[in-house]
Amino acid sequence: MNIALIYPAYTEIYGDYKPAARIGVLYPPLGLSYLAATLEREGHKVTIIDMEAELLTKEQLEKRIGEIKPAVVGITSTTPIHHKADELFGFIKRIDKNIVTIAGGPHPTSIPNKTLEENKDIDIVIVGEGEKTVIELADKIEKNEDVSAVDGIFYRKGEEIKKTKPRELIQDLDWLPFPARHLLKQEIYVWGVPKKGIIQVTPIETTRGCPFKCSFCSQIVVFGNKIRERSVDNVIEEIKEIRDKYKITHLVFYDDTLGLNRKRTMELCDRIINEKIDITFEGMTRVNCIDEELIIKMKQAGLNRLSFGVESGNQDILNAIKKGINLQQIRDAYRLVDKHGIETRMSIIFGLPFETKETIKKTIKFMKSLKCYQAYVNIGTPFPGTEYYEMAKHGYGGLKLLTHDWREFRRWGNAVINVNDLTKEELIKWQKRALLEFYLRPRIIWYNLRRAGIKAAVKNVHGFVKSFVKKKAA
Repeated sequence: MNIALIYPAYTEIYGDYKPAARIGVLYPPLGLSYLAATLEREGHKVTIIDMEAELLTKEQLEKRIGEIKPAVVGITSTTPIHHKADELFGFIKRIDKNIVTIAGGPHPTSIPNKTLEENKDIDIVIVGEGEKTVIELADKIEKNEDVSAVDGIFYRKGEEIKKTKPRELIQDLDWLPFPARHLLKQEIYVWGVPKKGIIQVTPIETTRGCPFKCSFCSQIVVFGNKIRERSVDNVIEEIKEIRDKYKITHLVFYDDTLGLNRKRTMELCDRIINEKIDITFEGMTRVNCIDEELIIKMKQAGLNRLSFGVESGNQDILNAIKKGINLQQIRDAYRLVDKHGIETRMSIIFGLPFETKETIKKTIKFMKSLKCYQAYVNIGTPFPGTEYYEMAKHGYGGLKLLTHDWREFRRWGNAVINVNDLTKEELIKWQKRALLEFYLRPRIIWYNLRRAGIKAAVKNVHGFVKSFVKKKAA
């Protein structure tokens, strides 16, 4: 059976920052690649369409759908891009009303019933992990059988919305095939990598789930709060395939907390080192999950960039969001990683519970005090399914949720909350001010100009300037 999996265009959610986003967040769709590989293993013919990477117009998409003639179209979405997915479902049904449409991803998983209520062009919602669910669905659809026996879905039956029992999470992650990277135009996905220039990159996922309780995070909705791990042998096999088959030598680890299982991480790094697998890699972790021995080992294996979720420079706010770290741990982690010559990044959120103008000022000062070279400053966006969403609805910590229009739920250049003495407009201004204050320092300018070569520097500067300098209206 022919199946098309679509990743909607997404950089418009960055608003004025879209030029910079096209450079820094062009990720291959790993989730769809896993689904595709699983379906291919069952004998289905699968096409992945990445609307963002391929810059496809609606007319080009219609042509592709006409060529593929899919019986099923699946579209993934997060809350900020769900309106784009909604538009695509309607577009697909207008092309051929008989195509079975399936929604998946964090947003539909969080509010499956509402997703179907809001869009009559969606036939089925997959809740949570989709690999086992999608192959059972494909089998039922191909045989024109009732889907009610498939666990983990909400579906439309006439005018009614039905649900089946929840699907259990996949415990043996080695059951998963390697992602279907052969279905992607891999040459499109390039980043500026420290000391390597602009090169092809690909994500890899060695664990699923996160045991921590951060109130703003929606990952737990899909993958749960218990960590599950692939075997080291299985991970090494995939890394070798990436290097040998796809000739890609820089990996982005998608694990929620890189190095969480210290013993396993040391074993994985030793295998990379001992088997002389020539790669570099990056990932994200927590400041309380690293130590010097671990950092040294990861660097020997190829680690060249590490990101931390800092979120705020105010301890009361960190406590309110259940981050489970303190400011001194943050300082120590950045000093340690910088000491060993590994590039650092941070993620900041403005608009968390108890945020005020004064706490934002302190956070900006704290950001600038750290041994860090790149920062992502987000505006707090309470996504459905998170504790933060419930906090905003109930006014916790001075929060006020302004809308339920999912099109407005963007973390860049927009806000859907007020908090204490900060209006929506003021949060937007503080985001821009924080980015400018952080990046327009001589030390940071000089570092970012030389970190990945001249070509990357020119590209990054161009994206940065376009993001901050608006064109005058004609």
